[in-house]
Amino acid sequence: MVLKKAWQKKIVVEGRPLIFDHDYATEVVQKRKAYNGIKKLLKEKGIRFQTPLTKMRIHWDDGPKLYGSAQEAACDMRKRGFSVGPNGLAAPDHEATLERLQQAMPWQHVGERREGTARRAKEKLQEFERITQDSE
Repeated sequence: MVLKKAWQKKIVVEGRPLIFDHDYATEVVQKRKAYNGIKKLLKEKGIRFQTPLTKMRIHWDDGPKLYGSAQEAACDMRKRGFSVGPNGLAAPDHEATLERLQQAMPWQHVGERREGTARRAKEKLQEFERITQDSE
């Protein structure tokens, strides 16, 4: 009854909504969190789903399917053409990531590698080379 009343009333603390949920075991909470990326993607696509405790039921066009883990759901979603990573999050767009990196930190080539530097370092190191009696 307490949760039901809390769900009916929206409570905001310091500008952020306070969310009430059932008191699940730690393992159950971790399994439910693993579905978050998949749930977000399904919401964007307008696909109906349910998450009873540690499982996920997705209502596909060919009927509902129950998944026992986020990895299992992500694998099936990849087979269906969705861009989902192995952990259930949306698969990263590598080109977009590279472009964002280049905009954030523009790299500049300083110059080409010079052979003279390596040669000079080798010569200096040879000054400290031990001379054995066999080499004399």
